[in-house]
Amino acid sequence: MRIGNNSQGIWQLLSGRTNTPFAGARRSSAGGRNTLEDLLTGHYKNSHGVEGMVITKGSNRKRIMPVSDEMKQFVYNDVKDAFYKYNGMSGDNEAEQKRYSAAINNYLKTIKKEDRSATSWTLGQMKVKFANKVASAVKEKVLGWTYGKPIPSDVLNEIFADESITSMVSGEAKGLDIQI
Repeated sequence: MRIGNNSQGIWQLLSGRTNTPFAGARRSSAGGRNTLEDLLTGHYKNSHGVEGMVITKGSNRKRIMPVSDEMKQFVYNDVKDAFYKYNGMSGDNEAEQKRYSAAINNYLKTIKKEDRSATSWTLGQMKVKFANKVASAVKEKVLGWTYGKPIPSDVLNEIFADESITSMVSGEAKGLDIQI
C-alpha cells in the first residue's frame, strides 16, 4: 500500500488544487470568486463579490468611517432581534444570517473601494457596542442573567425604549467609543 502517493492526491483534492493551473477561473458565473482577470489585475473580491476587503497586515481597516443612518438602524434592528428572539445570542437561522450579510455586502458595494474594509469594521464595532450596551442594561434589570437565558419581554421593551439605547442609532458613527 502506497500511503504517501495516496495522501498527496487526497491533499490536492481537498485543497482544490488540480494539475491544470487556473482551471475554471474564467467562468461567467464566478459569483464572488476571483477570476483569472481579477487575480492578474489585483482586483480581489471577498466571497460575496465585494472588492476592496483586504485585511492583511498593514491595512488601515481599523478606523471609524461614517455610516448611513439606514445601516445604523439595520445593525441596531439586528441586535434588537437577537435579544428578542435568541436572548442576546446570534441564533441559528441561516436565512437571517444570509440576509444580514447580503445587506451589509450590498451596502459596502456603494462605498469607495478603499473605504469598504474600514466601513465593514465600523459596522462590526457598532454591532458590538449596541449589543454590549443592551446586555449591560439587561444585567442591571435581571439579576444573574447571562447570554441565552430568557429575558422578560417587558424588560426588553423598557430597555429598547430607553433614550440611552435609542440615541446610539441617531448618533454619529465617529462618536463610537472604541478601543483599538
